[in-house]
Amino acid sequence: MDRVILHSDMNSFYASVECLYHPELAGLPVAVGGNPEKRHGIILAKNELAKKSGIKTGETIGEAKGKCPRLVVLLPDYGRYLRFSRLARKIYYEYSDLVEPFGLDEAWIDVTSSVGLHGSGEEIARKISRRIQDELGVTVSIG
Repeated sequence: MDRVILHSDMNSFYASVECLYHPELAGLPVAVGGNPEKRHGIILAKNELAKKSGIKTGETIGEAKGKCPRLVVLLPDYGRYLRFSRLARKIYYEYSDLVEPFGLDEAWIDVTSSVGLHGSGEEIARKISRRIQDELGVTVSIG
């Protein structure tokens, strides 16, 4: 049997988590970035509206605001992101004990031995994706 390994990447992770905690920002371009006063002023993550404005990860907050003056920039809350990352991994481990995390928002999941129990690799990917969206409120790309 061929191995079935899924790659999970939570979309716009930091920005998605922040938008859950700040529902008043719905419909606004949002980014998570460093503190420009401390010379850490780069974009770490952005939501879909900010992406549509041409905002890029790694550019300075000044450059981003030049492209999108309405951009709301929030400071990162790594404790919050770690919590969501752990919750997502808990879901992954329900489908496989072979999970290889990569950063807070990505993981590889070997579901080879789970295929008979939980359906095809594609079905497992859909189940995990749906659960993360429903239970955590974060969208995820799994392939």
